[in-house]
Amino acid sequence: MNNFIKITKTLSDPTRVRILGLLQGGELCVCNIVEIMGLAQPTISRHLKQCTDAGLTIGRKAGGWTHYRLATDSTDKHIITFLELLLQAVRTDGEFAILQTNLLALKKTKNIL
Repeated sequence: MNNFIKITKTLSDPTRVRILGLLQGGELCVCNIVEIMGLAQPTISRHLKQCTDAGLTIGRKAGGWTHYRLATDSTDKHIITFLELLLQAVRTDGEFAILQTNLLALKKTKNIL
């Protein structure tokens, strides 16, 4: 029950939901998310820490940067269910559509897979 509550609290913030939506397209560096969303690096890092603490994302260090991805391989059925709901939620969000456009432009410009 505690993990369920932690997940729902994490998903109660629109910025975190949008960050998770961006990660549905694959792993991203914090610096990429900062550029896409136009928020400060500490803000993005704080949101991602909350997502990781809830089990929704996984981070890996690469040099001085941390790259994050969705925890789609989690064995926690709540996480998988919430990630599926997340995909549905961002599809109808106008702000997310703009972020998605920014993400695609960034990937093209910086040759990110």
